[in-house]
Amino acid sequence: MIAAFHGKRNVSRDTPEAVSEENVEIVRRGIDEFQAGLARGDPGVIFDSGIVAPDAEWISDPNPGTAVGLRPVYRGREGFVEFMGTWIEDFDWSIELERLIDAGDDRVLALFHQRATGKASGATVEMHMALLYELENGRVIRMRNFLDPAHALEAAGLSE
Repeated sequence: MIAAFHGKRNVSRDTPEAVSEENVEIVRRGIDEFQAGLARGDPGVIFDSGIVAPDAEWISDPNPGTAVGLRPVYRGREGFVEFMGTWIEDFDWSIELERLIDAGDDRVLALFHQRATGKASGATVEMHMALLYELENGRVIRMRNFLDPAHALEAAGLSE
């Protein structure tokens, strides 16, 4: 069963449900901070807030052929900023959170809709993608990028 969180519930912090809800809220705050930082030209701001661990990993889509031109793993703030620069350098780009899903085991799945317009060509591109966030001690330690949300659901052990 997939559980999406849209609001707060009154539960004890000691229950697995409370930890899961807390993880979802941590990821939601991180996404909000990322969006605000991106608007200021600083996508790495999520590392400065403590939401993301300083040595966190950003893992490119593991499916063959989907991450052409990208390294498999980027580490820390500097690596994340490098990835974002490579990903969006030729585009006017935006990303919108569609849904957060508690995936259990200190993992949160985020489903996104990306839109981009080529700076030189004017061509528009839209896609749905997903990130599987892994948390430890209340901080994001790994973000796995999936250009196909179905692959992310499968990796998280979820199905729709």
